[in-house]
Amino acid sequence: MPRLVDHQERRRSIIETTWRLIAEQGIENASMRDIARECGYAAPGILSHYFPNKDALLLASYQLICERTNERIAAGTKGRRGIAALRGLCLEIIPADPLTVVEARVAVSFWQRAQTEDALRSVGRDALLQWRGLMLGFLAEAEYDGECEPLADPDTVADELLNVMMGLHVTSMLDPDAVTGSRQRHLMERILARLSRSAG
Repeated sequence: MPRLVDHQERRRSIIETTWRLIAEQGIENASMRDIARECGYAAPGILSHYFPNKDALLLASYQLICERTNERIAAGTKGRRGIAALRGLCLEIIPADPLTVVEARVAVSFWQRAQTEDALRSVGRDALLQWRGLMLGFLAEAEYDGECEPLADPDTVADELLNVMMGLHVTSMLDPDAVTGSRQRHLMERILARLSRSAG
């Protein structure tokens, strides 16, 4: 009896192999042939059953990174509100552990291509907008609960947090020995402490 194939699982496996190759070789050097070989396929044609071309595979790869980040954020903020929820969100976005380091290397590669590819730019923009919206909600809760003073410009606070986290993706890739996971967490805690200090 022929073995049943879990196409969704195989699709994810192809994407995860793509992440690894991009992290190791760069996005331009990760060819469909290389990806197929790493997946254990003799020829790249098998990949076309799941992705018609490299651009489609890259788009799906970027989408899955964002989806997994959102899943971690949902788990990290569940049952929390205000500053605690904001902390949970930030710690899931920064590349402070082996998994998120790989994702960050891949994401930075996608950001370069997103300058000229609308589909990739749309995925990244949607993720940023979603995270920003969550931040604003958590900041509003922190104000309501008295964890921080009323914020004159919560949009700027959210933008500061978001841009620090995106910057850490770049600086941790360029100088991983200096911008370690513990250093990143420390920087985020300093920002969050400034928010809550005046209410303490």
